[in-house]
Amino acid sequence: MINIISSNATAASDALKKVDRVDGEDNLQWLARNMPAGAEQTTLVMVGGTSPTAFRLRVAQSHVRHDLAPSYWSHVMLLGKAAKNMASTTVTEISLEPPQGFAYPPPTNGLQKGKLGQYRDAAQFPNIVILSVPRAPQAVAEALERFQKQRAVLDAVGLIVRWLEYVWGVARSSNPLVDGIGIPSAAMLEIGIGAAGFDLTPGLESRSSCPEAIWQAAKWWHEYYKDQKQSPLAGAYYVGHTL
Repeated sequence: MINIISSNATAASDALKKVDRVDGEDNLQWLARNMPAGAEQTTLVMVGGTSPTAFRLRVAQSHVRHDLAPSYWSHVMLLGKAAKNMASTTVTEISLEPPQGFAYPPPTNGLQKGKLGQYRDAAQFPNIVILSVPRAPQAVAEALERFQKQRAVLDAVGLIVRWLEYVWGVARSSNPLVDGIGIPSAAMLEIGIGAAGFDLTPGLESRSSCPEAIWQAAKWWHEYYKDQKQSPLAGAYYVGHTL
């Protein structure tokens, strides 16, 4: 079992809103409609994919849910400053399916720079959420710059290898989350945002972080954040595919 603490909240956060897609709308168009105002917060985007790797990741996170149902989410990324062309907006992530391959990840501790356009397809990524984190983007960016040179803090390269073993079904590889090994992109962002003074997943140890834990923090941990005199996670979501 995974050591996860449940929130005491009896109602979901009203700062997290369901926003349906309009007919024919892709993910970039949906994100453009729901982009948070202002530039003083850090923005995260999570998607739930339908590829075999995404499927395995969503099922793995069922152990973080009380009902053991698969997660809606397979990946989380940090959104850079929105470009005029949304597809060109930079994302900071550790994808297990990078379009250009992994190259040689040790120099950056696995951290990757991608483009938001690769998540455009609403059929490939039917679930989407955008979250506003009440921390300055510059503080998080500086923390992630340090992260790339601090594998002793979190060896994200090791996380990549361990999760690839699991999603590819290598030998007898078990669910890494059960062993306290977080999904790489979530664990990386947990470290970076935590260094800026915000606990992204109050119910779960940071090295075990995953998109589902971030979702639960946004939906159920709003009272905790208010008790800590911090603004809760806020944003919009749409779920078009469940397992």
